[in-house]
Amino acid sequence: MAFITINKAHFFHNLDVLCAKAGGKTKLMAVLKDNAYGHDLRLMASLASEYGLKRAAVKNISEAEQIADLFEEVLVLVDHPTSEKLSPSISLAAHSYEALQALPSGTSIHLSFDSGMHRNGIKEDQIDEAMALIYAKKLHLKGVFTHFRSSDELSSEFFWQRANFERAKKRIKALIEQYQLPHALFHSCNSSALLRTHTIGDDDYARTGIAMYGYTTLDPLIATFDLKPVLALWAEKLSSRVLKKGERVGYGGVYEAPVDEVISTYDIGYGDGFFRFDGSSPIAMADGSLTKGRMSMDSFCLGGDAQKVCMFEDANPLAKQFHTISYEIITKLYPALKRVVI
Repeated sequence: MAFITINKAHFFHNLDVLCAKAGGKTKLMAVLKDNAYGHDLRLMASLASEYGLKRAAVKNISEAEQIADLFEEVLVLVDHPTSEKLSPSISLAAHSYEALQALPSGTSIHLSFDSGMHRNGIKEDQIDEAMALIYAKKLHLKGVFTHFRSSDELSSEFFWQRANFERAKKRIKALIEQYQLPHALFHSCNSSALLRTHTIGDDDYARTGIAMYGYTTLDPLIATFDLKPVLALWAEKLSSRVLKKGERVGYGGVYEAPVDEVISTYDIGYGDGFFRFDGSSPIAMADGSLTKGRMSMDSFCLGGDAQKVCMFEDANPLAKQFHTISYEIITKLYPALKRVVI
């Protein structure tokens, strides 16, 4: 049966790199959204907790409930306001003034600020009315955050957005004091922002996702880091046969054997979340061996008769071939595939 390996040593190595940049384990929030970027939510949350991280972020309330017992706080980044009773450790991101209006009194929130990405968050001229509403509705303001749109690029936009957030932070802190609200935690750096900066300033922590799993889109002219991919995908053999010279294999018969050769079929297909390849350009496995013909929903063919094959242990070459990013390669993987910690 096909399976995924999770390299614990690589994961902890990446966390060491990130914590050193952030200023310690208390300065890092583990972003575990979308099934921990395809690695398995509960598994990676358990490893992050074992390492010593106290905070995590996930996509929705369903994910938060699965790991709420492992962290002091779990921040839900992408979900709608709810009247559902939540675990005390769960907080919701409030991405607009309308979201603040819809949230029930007493909800724990992190206020999203639009520092220039223009995707989510209140604008600077909404700070006063947003803070007044938080006070009036007795919302528990646990944090304030923003998100950088170009922190991985060789441009000045990162510094522009950071300056915008710092200005907003001063105003929000003044209003927190005015309304006598409890201290809120501020966070802005994502993976690339943390890796490129010398300090997170007076932010309370950084939120890191893709770098924990061994990848970065940071322009190498800014900085390079020894991050190690955590996930590897393995397929196991279903059958082997001799393909005679001139015989063709798979849908459309796009691969024709130039000589008699042994080929095998393996138990991964696009139904398992691997990108469908059409056979026009072969896909290289981790050992360099090349696929034969098109991928099916549940299988693909490869030369030789190895009992199992590592399809990839680094998503970057595949991402380049499929004209996408490493994020998409790993997050698409079928959640029911067995995960094995090595």
